[in-house]
Amino acid sequence: MDLTAVTVAVIGAVASIIAAVAAAIATAKSAGKNAEAAERAALHQVEADAYKRARETYEGAMARMESELERQARELAVLHRQIARGEARRLRAAGLTPVSEEEAI
Repeated sequence: MDLTAVTVAVIGAVASIIAAVAAAIATAKSAGKNAEAAERAALHQVEADAYKRARETYEGAMARMESELERQARELAVLHRQIARGEARRLRAAGLTPVSEEEAI
């Protein structure tokens, strides 16, 4: 073999090694980016699930509060009628004529 053939073979071998190293580096970077993307996607899913649970909890609490407010409003209406009847009885017992709410307005 002559010197030119050896030189060409060495240059080819070095170029192949450089190409293989470059390919390995590119593959590692790509794998790292894919891993980061997968991690971001997983984190996004965890956050979405947490938001969904928080929203369900909030909506449930709001429904319970609305139900409680309606119950208290009904109870307040009953108490208001009881007070009005008691006041009307006291007024009649005192010899006075009670005025209904409609007449007072």
